[in-house]
Amino acid sequence: MQSKSNIISLKIDVDTYQGMEKGVPVLLEILRKYDIKATFFLSFGPDNSGKAIWNIFRKKDFLSKMLRTGAPRMYGLKTMLYGTLLPAPIIAASMPRTVDSVGKDGHEIGVHAWDHRLWQDNLGKLSVGRIKEEFGKSFDAFRSILGAEPKATAAPAWLCNLTSLKIQDSLNLEYSSDTRGRLPFYPRINGDEFKTLQIPTNQPCIEELIGLDLIDSNNLVEHQISYLREDAPNIITVHAEVEGNIYKDEFDQFLKKTISMGYEYTPLNVVADHFHDSPIRDINYESIPGRSGLVASSI
Repeated sequence: MQSKSNIISLKIDVDTYQGMEKGVPVLLEILRKYDIKATFFLSFGPDNSGKAIWNIFRKKDFLSKMLRTGAPRMYGLKTMLYGTLLPAPIIAASMPRTVDSVGKDGHEIGVHAWDHRLWQDNLGKLSVGRIKEEFGKSFDAFRSILGAEPKATAAPAWLCNLTSLKIQDSLNLEYSSDTRGRLPFYPRINGDEFKTLQIPTNQPCIEELIGLDLIDSNNLVEHQISYLREDAPNIITVHAEVEGNIYKDEFDQFLKKTISMGYEYTPLNVVADHFHDSPIRDINYESIPGRSGLVASSI
């Protein structure tokens, strides 16, 4: 890996059925155009996105965020009804050909979730057995489709806890990406230390930027570039439902511009190989500008 300041890694999260069915093929096409290899984290189980409606009553600023980012247009009506008025379709586990196409293009594939919505809204309430079950189902689906063991995980909504980290430590992973922060680290919670390397997202997501400080599609790429770090590999979380949908042109522009500026792209497993000697850092829970709720962070 060259100097840390010119490295960008794309952590592509697939949260929904629409993101898997429509967003992933769009992203693959754009990445082929620039010969970029990324890391895809897939949700394998049911798309219960419609259950997010209850966050209007549970999470401060959730509704304002949905309106500010144009979520109805971004995710579509069906997605916003899945798991409530419409049955919850199975995401990656029902689309093995799409999963296989990601691997055939040379991208790294990891596990994002089984039930993304369940984890995001209820992690703190889930029993040890239920968290193990969530990992087990997604790992089984991964093995069934790809014929290999998952080597990386990325928790939905950057949420992890003592239980989830303990379970991850038993899964022989190369790394996880469950947090926000600056540089890779080994996590510690309440004095308990863990052996699975964390590679935190250290760049804002599109949906955290749009609508804030007069940022719109016209100046989005300019603002994204202004956030790039000179003191760390730049880890950017991309969402198949966002950059693979209404912001695909801006995503293309960002890649083209950063390549012209001398940035190089590499998947997260390459970053992990260079940070085995990372320090131990405490995980805290804090708010991120442009998001509702708290995220796990090493900042």
